[in-house]
Amino acid sequence: MRRFAGPMTSPAAAVIPSGVVSTNQPAGPAETPQSPEQLKRTNPVQHDLRPVLVVSLVAVVALLPVIIFGIPNGADLFNHFRFALPFYDSIRSGVFYPGWLAESNNGLGDPRFRFYPPGLYYFLAATRILFADWYVGSVACLVLLSVLAGLGIYFWARMFLEPKLAMWAGVFFTIAPYHLNQIYQASLLSEYAACSVLPFAFAFVERICRRKKAYDIAGLALSYGLLLLTHLPLAVIGSLSLAIYAILRLERSNITTTLVRLASGVVLALGATSFFWTTMLFELPWIKGNSTQPNSYYDYRLNFVFSPAALTNRNTWYANLLTLTLLGFFVPAIILVSRFGKQRRGLFAILILFVGSFVMTTPLSRPIWAIVPKLSEVQFPWRWLSITSMAGSLLLAASIPKWHERVGQLRPRDLAVALLFVLSILFTANEVVRDTDYLPRAQFQPLMHEIRGAVSFKDWLPIWANDVRQVEKMDAPVEAGSRTVTITVWAPQQRQFHIDAGPASVARVRTYFYPHWLATTGGQNLSTTAAADGTLLVAVPEGAADIAVVFREPERVRLAALVSGVAVLAILALAIFGWRQSSSHQLAAADGSEATKLFVSPI
Repeated sequence: MRRFAGPMTSPAAAVIPSGVVSTNQPAGPAETPQSPEQLKRTNPVQHDLRPVLVVSLVAVVALLPVIIFGIPNGADLFNHFRFALPFYDSIRSGVFYPGWLAESNNGLGDPRFRFYPPGLYYFLAATRILFADWYVGSVACLVLLSVLAGLGIYFWARMFLEPKLAMWAGVFFTIAPYHLNQIYQASLLSEYAACSVLPFAFAFVERICRRKKAYDIAGLALSYGLLLLTHLPLAVIGSLSLAIYAILRLERSNITTTLVRLASGVVLALGATSFFWTTMLFELPWIKGNSTQPNSYYDYRLNFVFSPAALTNRNTWYANLLTLTLLGFFVPAIILVSRFGKQRRGLFAILILFVGSFVMTTPLSRPIWAIVPKLSEVQFPWRWLSITSMAGSLLLAASIPKWHERVGQLRPRDLAVALLFVLSILFTANEVVRDTDYLPRAQFQPLMHEIRGAVSFKDWLPIWANDVRQVEKMDAPVEAGSRTVTITVWAPQQRQFHIDAGPASVARVRTYFYPHWLATTGGQNLSTTAAADGTLLVAVPEGAADIAVVFREPERVRLAALVSGVAVLAILALAIFGWRQSSSHQLAAADGSEATKLFVSPI
C-alpha cells in the first residue's frame, strides 16, 4: 500500500429506458433485419468511436502527473526493475525466457525468473525497445496499461449498457481510488497490469454465456492466459471471481455447451502458459519462500481491513482509509443497489461480485480464507479491492440514468451522497496522486544503474543458500585451492574456465548452487554440489582441463514450451476461424435482408 513495502445475445435485444441493455431474451434468428441504431446498441464489436476515444483520453489524463513529473517512487518500484533490466538484457542476447537472474546478490544470482510471472517484464522490454529509453519506455508502458484497463471495462460494460454509459464505466475505473493507488503510491506494477487484462476475461466469459462464437473462446484463453502471466495473487482472486461470475451468468437451456466452451478457454490458457507455471510448481520446494518460517507481514489474518490489526499495521491502516474512500466513490451506486437486480440479471451478477469482493477484504470472510486452497497465499485481503473497483465502476455507470431521473426531486440524503463522492475524489487527488514521490528522468536514470546486483528477498534464494552477508568471501570468480584458474567466459547462464594441472580437487564457483547448473569437461559430466554457504562446488579432475558450467533446462521445460507453442497456435487458429465464421454469417444476413427488400419492393 502507500509507500510500503460483439454482438449482443439476441439481434432483437431490447433496450431498457434506463440505458441498460437487456440480454435475457432468447436469441432470434441471425437473419432478422435490424436498424442501424439496434446494431449499434447490440453489437459490442462495433464500438462507438467517440466513447472509446473518451475513455482512452481520460486514461491518459489520469497518468498526466506521471508524464509531467516522473515515475512514482513506491516501495515496490525498484523490485520490479530488478527483474526488468536483466530480463531485457536476456531477450536482447537471444534468450527469450531466462531461467537464472545472474546479477542479483552481488553476482551470486537467484532463480526468481522461474517463480514470478514475466508478463509485465515482456511489456516493459517491448516499450524499452520501441522508445530506446528506460524512462520514456516505462512511462509509455504505464500509460498504455491505463488505457487498456479503461477499454477493458468499457468492453465488459457494453454487454449491459449503452455506449455512453459503458464509457462512464471505463472512466470511473481509470480514476477509482484503489486503481490509482496501485500505481501512484504502492507501485504494484504487476497488479496494475493484471487489472488491464482481467476485465477482458470477464467480458469474454459473458460473451461465451450469451453466444456461440469461436473467437470468444480464443478471447477468454488469451485474456486469462495473460492474467496468469502477469500477477499470481490477482490470478487466484480473478479465477475465483470468474468462476462465480460464470455460474451466475449460465443459462439453463445450454448449460452443458457453455461449460464446455468456458472449459476450453481455460484449458487453452493453461496450455499457452504452461512454460511458466509447470516450472514454478515443480521447483517451488527449491526456494526458501516455500520452506522458511513465513513472515507475519504476509499473514492474511493480520491484513484484513476494519480489523484490530489495523491499529498497529501501517499497511492495513492505510488500506482502511483507501477502502472508505472507495466506498465513498461508489456510494451513488450503493444507494440504488436494490434496483439493479430488478433491472438486469447481468447487473445482479456484477452486484454479487461487488459485495462479495468487499466482504473478502474484511474479517467476515476469515472462514473462506481458511478453507479455500491457495487463497491464503494472496497474503493481503485488500487485493480484492481490484474486483470491487471493476464491478463498482459498472454499477456506478448503470446508476447514472436513475440519478438523472431524481435531479428534480433531490432529498438531503442525495446531497450527502454527492458530498461523499466529491470528497472521495478530492482525497484521491490529494493523498494518492499529489502526495507522491515522483522520479524525473534525471533521478530515475542513475537509479537504474545502482539497483543492478542488489540483494534479493530471501524468499527468492535457493534453499541451499545462505544470506549474502554469510557467504564466504572469494577473491576470484572461481577458486580451486593452489591450482590456477583462468576465466574464459562469464555469461548469465554460462561460465567457462581453464584450470591448470594439479591433483583432483573441488573448484568453488561464485554462484549460488541450483540443480540445473551442469558442469562438463571434454564431454564428461562433473559432479556438482552446494557448499556450506550455498555456493556452487564442481569436482575437477587432475590435470589441466577446460570446464564449462551451464544452466541447462530439464526436458520437462522444453516439453512445456512445446505445449505452450501448440496452445498459442490453437488460440490463433480459433480466433481466425471464429472471425471468418462471424464475417460469413454477417454477410449472409446482409444478403438475406437485401433479398427480402427486392422481393417485396415493386419493380
